[in-house]
Amino acid sequence: MNIIRAFKKSIGEYESIQKSSHWKKYDRRRHLYTLANLENFRNNQLSEGLDDTFPVQTQQDIYDQLIAEVGERYVRENLTDKNIGNGQHCFVKEGLVIDGGQNYIIRWLYDLEKFAFIEGKGSLVCEIGGGYGAMAQKIRTRFGCKILLIDLPEANILSSHYLSKHFPEAKFLLVDEIEGRVITKEHIQQYDFVIVPPWYTLADDVLVDMFINTRSMMEMNIGVIKRYFDFIQRHTKVDGFFFNLNRYQKRSVGYPIQFAKYPYDEKWDVALSKPAWRQDDHHLLVTRRTSQNGTITEEMRRIAQVGTQFIPRPTVVQRARDVVNRFRHQYL
Repeated sequence: MNIIRAFKKSIGEYESIQKSSHWKKYDRRRHLYTLANLENFRNNQLSEGLDDTFPVQTQQDIYDQLIAEVGERYVRENLTDKNIGNGQHCFVKEGLVIDGGQNYIIRWLYDLEKFAFIEGKGSLVCEIGGGYGAMAQKIRTRFGCKILLIDLPEANILSSHYLSKHFPEAKFLLVDEIEGRVITKEHIQQYDFVIVPPWYTLADDVLVDMFINTRSMMEMNIGVIKRYFDFIQRHTKVDGFFFNLNRYQKRSVGYPIQFAKYPYDEKWDVALSKPAWRQDDHHLLVTRRTSQNGTITEEMRRIAQVGTQFIPRPTVVQRARDVVNRFRHQYL
């Protein structure tokens, strides 16, 4: 596996429409992507925007609340003894790394495991916008399933490094070893991790057991969100799941992106729907794919009502600017 070669190939293929204005501001750090810098990516700006950091006392508060809600045994089972990337905003307890951002992931994993089903080895989980790979690491460790990661090259280089350090015996497929831009069923069968940018596609016969997106669709252009939903709804197997955790509204792309307007089709049943843990302005929605119309339409109306308290009324000027920016990004 050649992480740098894969990164350079992805950068050379870049579809600029995939990068919203939210992410363009991080272009200034492109010169930092070297093998040497990957060793410290969690404290040298490379994971900025992809990694939560908290003061020491907040770290302890998060950990204490997590223990109280899901139990110490479950938490410890999902911690790691490795501090890959040398994160500075964590502490060690009895040989395990306590990390505030990853404690959030353990809480999400608890809900995922309770309300969605992963068969384990042989199952395929696709995480879209998975950042540096922390959730993928915990899912792979707990369930042993195959992982497909789809993200921008600047995130893929970090997740490739992070996950390869956690799973040195695993088989990784990166873009430098893929002819064309299609992931086939044979690729999925032969590899444990497949890590690609969003301009790569899946062959028609590749179906996914679970899609996951946590806190990154809210930072995408509306046209990109539509593409992802088409992709998810085309490749989720019947009875497969979509785990979606995003803000009720965020406007860092130049106009508001609202959870309640995500383009779900009607073939989803709701397994879990609630405000996110310790983030009341975010919503967690777990849905199961069906062969007929499900309960999603009614639930999206309810989510719209719940989310109104987090959506400020725009000014006239802001509303006009939103219309222009949305129109520019809607048809990609």
